[in-house]
Amino acid sequence: MIRLGLFILITIILVTCTVWFANNPGTMTIVWLGYRFDGSIGMVALGLLALTGLLVILWRCWSAIANSPNWLGRILGSRRRKKGQQALTMGLLELASGDVRQALKHTRAVDRYLEDDTLTRLLTAQAAELDGNNDAAKRQFEAMLEKPDSAFFGLRGLLQLSLKSGNRSAALDYAERAHRLRPRNPSVLITLFDLLLGAKRWDRALTLLVDAQKAGIFNEDELTRRRALLITAKAEEAIASGENAEAVKLLRKALNVRPDFTGAAVLLAQLYADIDQVAKAREIALQSWHTSPSAALGKIYLTNLSGDALTKVKGIEKLIATNPDHVESQLLIAEAALDADLWGMARNNLEKAIAQKAQARHYRMLADLEFREKKDATKARELLVKASHANPDPGWRCGACGAETDKWAVTCPSCHSFGSIDWRAPIRVHNNEPSSDPHKPKEPAAIRQDGAIIDNPDPTDTETAGKNRNQPSPVV
Repeated sequence: MIRLGLFILITIILVTCTVWFANNPGTMTIVWLGYRFDGSIGMVALGLLALTGLLVILWRCWSAIANSPNWLGRILGSRRRKKGQQALTMGLLELASGDVRQALKHTRAVDRYLEDDTLTRLLTAQAAELDGNNDAAKRQFEAMLEKPDSAFFGLRGLLQLSLKSGNRSAALDYAERAHRLRPRNPSVLITLFDLLLGAKRWDRALTLLVDAQKAGIFNEDELTRRRALLITAKAEEAIASGENAEAVKLLRKALNVRPDFTGAAVLLAQLYADIDQVAKAREIALQSWHTSPSAALGKIYLTNLSGDALTKVKGIEKLIATNPDHVESQLLIAEAALDADLWGMARNNLEKAIAQKAQARHYRMLADLEFREKKDATKARELLVKASHANPDPGWRCGACGAETDKWAVTCPSCHSFGSIDWRAPIRVHNNEPSSDPHKPKEPAAIRQDGAIIDNPDPTDTETAGKNRNQPSPVV
């Protein structure tokens, strides 16, 4: 629309000028270098217009000739970039297939056709690393640190090489530098967090959780769990150094962050008991029993109850009142009732516990009850045999390596995994019953945990299979 308006305007101007020159004829005389030219005003104007057009054409031709090297260079540069990109693609494909020699061959082509050496260095470093030449890979990654746009990738490569060689102190330094360049990179954040845990730098790990929260790496539940674990780790160090007041403050802070944190509750209750503040130890047990009952917490509470056996039964009843249907509540009151010779109360709670989750400790206590109440040694032996075949007792076990410890700790003493110890039963492996048909293939071993098959369910029993699939693992 604008172009049409301009065309009409220019046409009107030209027609107006033509009409005006036709209505106002005149002559013009030009004398230049001994030559004389006589002509009308209209012819002179037309000649000037034609001369202007000729000059524009000549200028365009001169510009095209002057810029022809750049135009030719763009064409040749486009072809070089295309060849370089093709070589880079083939080099990456050869790396993925494991052919290091061909990858290095394409690397040289990338270096020849592409001006940016970042891609060449990265491809060369990866090929050298795949070939087992870590020194060559390290040189390429270190060279990438010289440029700001490739420094992060160089640090990432050096970080992986340090982890591979087991140099965790150097890896921590590279991870910190990479984190400063890209604070929200998920892989760097997770690697740096693990390295900080290994170095026991709890305060730095706590500050790193803020960046992890901004990056959305962990959900809110995982963030609170890790924060509580880190605070508890600081409390463990305070206990080891004899700073009990600082440890109490840190453990209470951990429980404020995560009220259902059994590990912190057990540590705090035991710490209060060790410094002869048994009332506060029982208070912590009472507060935590509602959300996270455990045998360890119950043992601390029972040990620090004063009075005779009947008085202790009443104290246990006060403890389990907030969570009476939990299996640990039923076992704890049954143990106290056994000590007080309250056979009926002990039997009733043991039967409830067995109905929920039959374990070896249940049958052992029931055998003790039969022997003490009825002096029935035969029945007690039968129950002990059942205990030997029942699901094993839970305890403080590492979820990473399966090692059992006598007490809870932030870090597993065996595999040094962070936050992996929970109150859980061990995984029990058994073989299926042998088939009467010798030609029928033997089914693989099934895994039971707390009496529920968590692998290899019977495909014909859809209801049982559904229950087994949905059976949660025991956690505290």
